[in-house]
Amino acid sequence: MRWTGRIGLFVVSAMVIYLAATTAYAFDDDEMTFEIDDVEEDLDYLDDLIEEGQSLYEQESYEQASLRFFDVLETHDPGAEAYHPQAQYELARTLLRLELYQGALSYFGEIAQEGDFHPYFQSSLRGLLLLTQEIPGDMTLAEHLASYTEYFPDMVPAEYHDEFGYIVGRHLFDNLELEEAVRLLDSVSRDSQYYAQARYITAITHVADYEAEPAVQAFRDVLRYMERLETPLDRLTGDMARLLDLTHLGMARVYYSTGQYETSLNYYDRIDRDSPRWANALFESSWTAFHLDRFNRALGNLHSLNSPFFEEAYFPEGPILAAVIYFYNCNYGLVRDTLDDFDFIYEGVQEELEMVLQEHPDPFSLYEWGTKWRRGEVEGQPEFNSALRATLNDRQLYQRLDLVDAIDAETEAMQELSDSWQTSMLGDTLMQEAALAHSFATTDAGELLQRRLERVTNELEDLITQQGRILFEVARAEQGEIEDDIAAGMLVDADVVDGPQLDVTSEDLYWVFDGEYWKDELGYYYFDIRSECRR
Repeated sequence: MRWTGRIGLFVVSAMVIYLAATTAYAFDDDEMTFEIDDVEEDLDYLDDLIEEGQSLYEQESYEQASLRFFDVLETHDPGAEAYHPQAQYELARTLLRLELYQGALSYFGEIAQEGDFHPYFQSSLRGLLLLTQEIPGDMTLAEHLASYTEYFPDMVPAEYHDEFGYIVGRHLFDNLELEEAVRLLDSVSRDSQYYAQARYITAITHVADYEAEPAVQAFRDVLRYMERLETPLDRLTGDMARLLDLTHLGMARVYYSTGQYETSLNYYDRIDRDSPRWANALFESSWTAFHLDRFNRALGNLHSLNSPFFEEAYFPEGPILAAVIYFYNCNYGLVRDTLDDFDFIYEGVQEELEMVLQEHPDPFSLYEWGTKWRRGEVEGQPEFNSALRATLNDRQLYQRLDLVDAIDAETEAMQELSDSWQTSMLGDTLMQEAALAHSFATTDAGELLQRRLERVTNELEDLITQQGRILFEVARAEQGEIEDDIAAGMLVDADVVDGPQLDVTSEDLYWVFDGEYWKDELGYYYFDIRSECRR
């Protein structure tokens, strides 16, 4: 939950409204007559406060200016509410100048929530867009910008069209408003710095809608954009290198989902060996090779992932895939050995995860545990830490954790302002709201962390169930009870011979694995599996 609260407007009672609407009241001849014109004249000081605040703003005396605007907001005399919209807007932009970005977002956000009924609705859009440079990736900022979606592109300044289309389009994608997300993402121009990212999000939006062809076209747009860069593709770094890898993975997954396995393998092979995502490519391509009956390659990739070079990788599905391949080749002993290894490793991981959830049942406690783990202050088995890295490497979770850090930073920034500002009603209000926002943000982060950990424990439980099913089928197969349709799909090898069954070309060398891994051999291992099935 985002920091959006502040001291609200007092509700004017029906009696006050009635008195304010009445022309005059005379108590008796000796008493003063209360005229409506007197009320309006008494509010002239609010004009003076706003003008004084604007003058202080121009003089860059932002602390004092913010206090003047807040004083106007805190005036609840009859008729004072007419001055509040301007004071609200002026206070928001003053807090922006004070670099109190969360406070500025709070007031700009209130204006955005009111919509075009607020006289400063359009003006506040520019303030929100300026905040994107200071707090990029902020979820609530994107949510407030989304209030202007129906007015896009007309109300949005031309220089912000691309940025607005990307930020709000991505926000709508996260909230599964896919049709509107595509409309905004498609508006990002080809020469924009956001173009490649926008086309990538568009592609995975089509994937979410099971639309393979437009997804492939959008992925290709990303690749064409990168090919036009001055930097060669194999020398891209940072976010662009990551986006290139994700695009290749996206293409590979789309072709895999449509059964075009050869093309899928081609895109997996484009992931560079030095890429942080190469391990993912090796694992996922194992499934593709399995569907092509290239068991040697599939098992070779899994063998590479078992090397010490990938000790931080987390692929619990790997042993299950290997067991399935052994099963289809009637290597029942290897099936049992592989699943025994799975038991030894991943049942312990599941138990550790469940223990964390039991020991930290409330979100705040789990959030504190998560921050300690990120700092390396929590001990655990290597496989357990690998599971956590894979689980917690989540953009939405990082955004929530970053929000907590941003609120803490803002609190420290307020503590650096003058004593007079800190002890003012505005300073006290914003400090209280920072504390409340911190509580909401940590709870929100803890709840998301809880869902992530529960998801990975459920996934492990599902894999354990699959393990049991495979062992059950092994027992049936050994007793000759396996179903005919399963048996028909198994490989049959009537004459098992000694020696390698791999096709080794003149450009290849055949080396028998001796238990020692070499980094330059990763990805090139082939498992010499031979079927033991008989009819």
